[in-house]
Amino acid sequence: MENIINYYYNFYPETISRMYGGFYFENNNLKYLLVELITDSKKALEIYELLMVNGIKNYIIIYNKDNNIITNHYDKNYILFIINCKINDILRFDDQFLIPVNKNINWSEMWSERINYYEIQINELAQDKKIVLHSVYYYIGLAENAIYIAGIYEDKVSSECGVQHYRMHVPITKGEYYNPNNMLVDVLVRDVAEYIKSSFFLEKRDNNYYIDYIKTLLLTDLTANLLLARLLYPSYYFDIFDDIILNDYSETELLSITDRQKDYEIFLNHIYLELSRNFKIVNINWLKKGL
Repeated sequence: MENIINYYYNFYPETISRMYGGFYFENNNLKYLLVELITDSKKALEIYELLMVNGIKNYIIIYNKDNNIITNHYDKNYILFIINCKINDILRFDDQFLIPVNKNINWSEMWSERINYYEIQINELAQDKKIVLHSVYYYIGLAENAIYIAGIYEDKVSSECGVQHYRMHVPITKGEYYNPNNMLVDVLVRDVAEYIKSSFFLEKRDNNYYIDYIKTLLLTDLTANLLLARLLYPSYYFDIFDDIILNDYSETELLSITDRQKDYEIFLNHIYLELSRNFKIVNINWLKKGL
């Protein structure tokens, strides 16, 4: 990364650190972040323009020596940002921005493709992994519940979309949250659900904490069901599964998830009960046990 920063931007920082979803350095008391794009450049710039139009200018693009926004280096695309926020401040629920975007989203199709992919990985690469084999089909079952709900509403979600984040891990700093490279257009309940799931496993708060927060949301029958679908979809498990298969992580990393399997079922039951009091929620029999 140092070569890119030196050659393309004429900066020579003393230290470069891997943080905030990129490569962070300081120069003349200003903060910079070089990111490798995780999506195609067109989508990345569309997100950036949405932020600019809505006055969210915490990350500003720096042009390279060729006066280009995108720096291509060995077939990888990079953008350099100057950061204009208190990067280490922890984001609160009510710090989140709202930028609506009209877009067709099909969670059921995307998730079904992911499940097919995971089943291939299990058969080809995970047969010697006891913890994975003992747990993975349970979480595929949760995903299939999420796919069922999402499939009912997939033709109605375009008006409920906006700028969201690939992942929301707690605690999340403003440096991470405002990084455009961590953003995409998706249904507006994505961030809420991912934040809640991360908090559940890392902070281990009482279930009433999350229920009280959900009560403050301006939900409809549509978005309440999509929130439930997103909470059902076990991204927290599949992220670790990917690291085990692709990055050779120890499968014991899954124990922090599987040891709380029953706790999360109880949590989902409480959420289902709360949402059902105010909205028409899709019937999921095993979640109705507490009704």
